[in-house]
Amino acid sequence: MDIPYTVTARPDTGLYNAKVGIWLFLASEVMLFGGLFSSYIFLRVGADYPWPVHELNVTMGFINTLVLIGSSVTVLLAWASIKLRKFTAYKVYMAITIACAMTFMVIKSFEYRAKFTHYSATLTDGTILTGHLPHGFEIEFGGVNELTLTVAGRKSAVDADPVSYVLPYIKGDAPKFKTEDGKEITLDANSFAQLRAEAHGKAEAKAKADNMLQVPNWTIKLTAASPITFSFPPSKLLAKPALDAKSITFRDGTLIEGKIINDKMTLEVDGVDLRGTPEKDKSLAWNEHYLGSVWKNAFIHQRDEAIAEFNKEFNDGNGGTTRDPTKSASQQKKLFYMHIESATPAAHGEEGPKHSAEAHAPAEEHGAAHTHHPELHLERKDVLFYSNFTPKLNSYYAIYFTLTGLHGLHVIAGASVLAYFLIFDGRRLREDPEHMANRVEVGGLFWHFVDLVWIFLFPLLYLL
Repeated sequence: MDIPYTVTARPDTGLYNAKVGIWLFLASEVMLFGGLFSSYIFLRVGADYPWPVHELNVTMGFINTLVLIGSSVTVLLAWASIKLRKFTAYKVYMAITIACAMTFMVIKSFEYRAKFTHYSATLTDGTILTGHLPHGFEIEFGGVNELTLTVAGRKSAVDADPVSYVLPYIKGDAPKFKTEDGKEITLDANSFAQLRAEAHGKAEAKAKADNMLQVPNWTIKLTAASPITFSFPPSKLLAKPALDAKSITFRDGTLIEGKIINDKMTLEVDGVDLRGTPEKDKSLAWNEHYLGSVWKNAFIHQRDEAIAEFNKEFNDGNGGTTRDPTKSASQQKKLFYMHIESATPAAHGEEGPKHSAEAHAPAEEHGAAHTHHPELHLERKDVLFYSNFTPKLNSYYAIYFTLTGLHGLHVIAGASVLAYFLIFDGRRLREDPEHMANRVEVGGLFWHFVDLVWIFLFPLLYLL
């Protein structure tokens, strides 16, 4: 049975069915993205922290804008080629459209990767340091002689799995262990499976003897033949340990006792943001153990230059300015954000900062000659919060990933439909080109909408 009005127009609407359907669908899409754009505006207006401005890669965003605009042109030319029965040209233009979609997603993947590898550390006084973690953030915990493993007797969120959760974080080779009955074992999947089976047997026997309805959890204690030192990221623990913690618990419930040897965060700093710091000149960033006075002097010099430029540009002729710098987000960033491009600051004339030990140049002091940024070892007591540039960092990146991620899914969906037309709909192209033209037109309308959404996203997120 043929579906009516796939080629000819309906007498009541003057449109064929698919075109009516796509316009109704696009109306719902407008409501979806309209709500998201409105959410962004409300979040930005009501933000209780300096809203990020000009943090995204404008060059990548602009290239993607050109790519999508070009794809809108080629998908239109593909439709026109079918109408003119130029099937070879149709295939070329459609292939270019799909290639543009793939290019867009590749560029977007590079942009996303940069966000996942870039970190922000908020200090206790509100100072924000941005940069990269060359070695990750790991806690070193040593002097461990015993492991306490909890084997779940019933459904539980905690169930020992030391082979996956504990052994990978031992520095050096894992030692031999002794069980509670004095048996020496090498802890691996097979030996732990035997210990687990024995533990379950003991737990079931206890439950039967005490008339318990459920089999209880059972603990296994293993004594190391020599002290162990662990090195692991905080995400592998059930809870963030205190600075003087004597014991920690892994996510599988394994408890170890010892002491924290090192819990400093090594950060290659590429930016200092003081917009949320009450006393800019007394920021923790200028601590002699961190960036020191040379970078403080560089910051003061940059701030003074920004003030002078603003006063000159917006001079009202009466000793004041025509604009309020406190209400300009871009001016506040110029004043209180310092981008760092080298291990030591550039000199500013005779009184400018010179190289000193306070700059902590990594090439000489930390054996990291490859880096171009100061390498700081941040004390955990000074770090209030840290995260890569992902949704958990702040509302801006939450809405950024929501909007661009949802748009990316639309790009993939639209490109997949167009690719289907090109690769699998050849028979329809030959036998019923007018119907094929209608299908391409509907796919093109969706593609134009996807491009239009990006035209709004680019200035909203990248430029404003």
